Amino acid sequence: MIKFIILFIQLFVLIFLVTYLTSNSFIITFDINELQFVFSSNLFLFFGILLFICIFIIQFFYFKSRYNLQKYFLLKKNKKLQKGYEYFVEAMIALANKDKKNAVSASYKMKKLIKDDQSLSLLLNSEIFKIEKKHKELSLLHEQMIKNKNTEALGYKGLMEENINKEDYHHAFIYAEKLFQLNPNIDKLYHTIVSIISKTKNWSQLINISKEAYNKKLIDLRLFNQNTAIAFYEISKIKIHSDPEESLNLILKAIKLHGQFPPFIKLHLEILIINNEISKIKKIIKRYWNHNPSSSLRIIISEFLKNHKITDLENVKYITKANFDDVESKKLTLDFAIHNSDWQVARENIKGLISLNPDREICEFMANIEYGEFNDKQKRDAWMLRAENARLDEIWICQFTNLTQNNWSSVSESGYFNSLEWRRPKMLGTVVLNND
Repeated sequence: MIKFIILFIQLFVLIFLVTYLTSNSFIITFDINELQFVFSSNLFLFFGILLFICIFIIQFFYFKSRYNLQKYFLLKKNKKLQKGYEYFVEAMIALANKDKKNAVSASYKMKKLIKDDQSLSLLLNSEIFKIEKKHKELSLLHEQMIKNKNTEALGYKGLMEENINKEDYHHAFIYAEKLFQLNPNIDKLYHTIVSIISKTKNWSQLINISKEAYNKKLIDLRLFNQNTAIAFYEISKIKIHSDPEESLNLILKAIKLHGQFPPFIKLHLEILIINNEISKIKKIIKRYWNHNPSSSLRIIISEFLKNHKITDLENVKYITKANFDDVESKKLTLDFAIHNSDWQVARENIKGLISLNPDREICEFMANIEYGEFNDKQKRDAWMLRAENARLDEIWICQFTNLTQNNWSSVSESGYFNSLEWRRPKMLGTVVLNND
């Protein structure tokens, strides 16, 4: 409607001008050298209108033919692109089927048809080089990919994976960090970065990357607290001699985040010994024991007290006073009763622990009691034989490899970050790794 009104106004103005000029015609004269030209203004107007009509007709046909020509070339280009994309799909299907010959052939045809879209070519070439195991060419291609906005993330991912395979974790982390800043939502990227950090032992970076991942809602609060606590624990271990106070602050932060995790408690006690805070140790052990008297904590407390010659049975009774009837409290008291050759206390505490099918630890305790109190080798050997066939004790087991180790570490001896679980191993096919 608006276009019609504008056209009507333009036509009205044109008719008005033509009418006005024809009704008010005048004579136009001009001289060229000795010649004088005289003509009416109506003639000038006529030629002007004629010229305008000619220009309009020429423009109309020019733009119409140009539009048709552009449409022709555009359709031709689209058909070419469509064919090129068909070859791209064909190449990707061939790659999925590991048909290298057809993949290369389709890739070559695609490149001839799609010359402007370099990203598709880079993507196809990277997959082909992977199949052909051309690692040098693939590395150079990944360098090209990071210069292309469409393939930048794939380039960084490729370079990261290359360096992980080469065990160059320093450069792997550099590319992983850039990839994380570019697209943190890539599947399992955070876990890959954590694995790389565990190889480089750059624990400060674990704190930073975990904080970023949590803020971006890539990980939940539990995982954030757990990984941050492990980082604090590792830094605390590093500073235990150079800066004991800072080491103490860090391990307390770790315990606050991850709860009273026995390996963290062990480090806390070791720091107190270094700081010569002996008077606090019994109270702190008692507090931890009252909170959660577990088998893993019992073993840590037992080793710690024996290593530092705090083996008085009265100290153990003080620690277990609040829950002396608990199975783990009885085992802790029993352990130190045997250590101190207090056979009466030992036999009192082992009552109720011997069932029809006692575990290996109880069998070993009984073997020590029989030999220690009565020097009875026959009964000791009988209990040790029974121990060999008894249910295994709990130990740290890597959830990925099922290999076991005596002491917890943030990176298992199998090389996996935070993979150790405290549980009983299977009876058959278990490999025990000593971590002395």
